[in-house]
Amino acid sequence: MSTPLNIHNRTYRTEAFAEDDGRLRVVGRLTDIKPIGLGPEDGEPLVVHDLSIELFIELPSFAIVDVTSEMHTHPYDLCTAVLPDYRALIGLSVARGFTNEVRKLFGGPRGCSHLTALLQAMGPVAVQASWAAFSLHEPLATLAAGAIDPVERERRLRMNTNTCHVWREGGDHLDAVLNGTGDARPGWMRERFESLGFPVTLPAVRRSGPTDPDAAPAGD
Repeated sequence: MSTPLNIHNRTYRTEAFAEDDGRLRVVGRLTDIKPIGLGPEDGEPLVVHDLSIELFIELPSFAIVDVTSEMHTHPYDLCTAVLPDYRALIGLSVARGFTNEVRKLFGGPRGCSHLTALLQAMGPVAVQASWAAFSLHEPLATLAAGAIDPVERERRLRMNTNTCHVWREGGDHLDAVLNGTGDARPGWMRERFESLGFPVTLPAVRRSGPTDPDAAPAGD
């Protein structure tokens, strides 16, 4: 059997940073590399795309307040002409609906397909990072005890509801969290609390379900 040749590698790297002013900065970088260059006769790695985007995000609204983008390596001189168009992201929310908005703004001939793909990978990273940002300065003992502000707990539950099969409305996990027999915190978090010597307890339950009429409306 012949040895398969690795002919193309794409890498997405995303990082999130908590800024001093309370904003979230999400940095994304996409690289496309041909490990054997132009072919077996070449054999040297060749970078064909190296693109980056930075999103500055206001919390808790998740609104994008600033954008920078750069093409470090690109195939054509005209590629960079589209970069100013990505400033249209300012004002959008990276919460629910972000992927569809990105496609509307930059899909097909309206943008760079590679930058657009990178953006679609960055939205979920911003949401994931927000959980850490919101509790960044809370004592671990407080977090382990589930002593979270009820309004903040409500907001987090609404953000998670119907985002995947585990968090589907009416599902076993969400029902257990709502009635106080389950924990919204992931297993890896509970395990880390315990390894650090912090007893883990369930938070108090305040509401009856995700359709509580007195609850704050969910954001898009």
